[in-house]
Amino acid sequence: MTQELEALLELDRHDAAIREQTRKIEGLQRRRQALLDAIAREQHEFLAKKHAFEELQRQSREKSREVDDLDAQIRADTEKLRTGLLSYKEMEALRTRVEHSRVRIDQLEDEAIALITKVEEQAPLIAKAEKDFLAWKAKIDQDIAQIDAELAQHSRELERLQHERSQRTAAVARQLLQRYEELRARYEDPIVPVLGGVCSGCNLRVSEITAERVRYEIVTCENCSRLLYVK
Repeated sequence: MTQELEALLELDRHDAAIREQTRKIEGLQRRRQALLDAIAREQHEFLAKKHAFEELQRQSREKSREVDDLDAQIRADTEKLRTGLLSYKEMEALRTRVEHSRVRIDQLEDEAIALITKVEEQAPLIAKAEKDFLAWKAKIDQDIAQIDAELAQHSRELERLQHERSQRTAAVARQLLQRYEELRARYEDPIVPVLGGVCSGCNLRVSEITAERVRYEIVTCENCSRLLYVK
């Protein structure tokens, strides 16, 4: 194997290592994003339940205040009737309002009790849902932290490989390097061996002339244009 071929193969192996690190980083980034998306979905679902529960609490408080306000009104109206400092017409109107208010307060109290019951039933369910969500999220956060550590490790290795690549390229003749770079933009395997007269890149048979020349020099596949060599 010539020194020129060895330098080119070293560069190709180096580029393969760079691709491998890049794939690992991209895979980890996809996993990380998938976990973040899962957190967002679960959080959205939990917050929707929590907001619905908080709305139920608000309605319960509002209904209780409505009962209290109406009860206060009934007491005030009853006190006015007791004092008797009203005209007959005013007293009749007030008695009618008190009667309607007492019917209404019975309805409001039933509604208030129903809402309070719902709040009491759902409170432990929401508390458990929050506890479960936070425990699950803590586990996912640990997974993300582990991914971040792996990403940092692979990123450092990728940076090292990319930094060292200039040393590899310096050992390859300029014209051959240019051809290699052009092919690398098209193929992951810009340089491949000829096996049994067949290009291992495109799996097509090369001509007899190419098969002979490749024994002594780096040549180009007439089918796919990859650089060829023999082991």
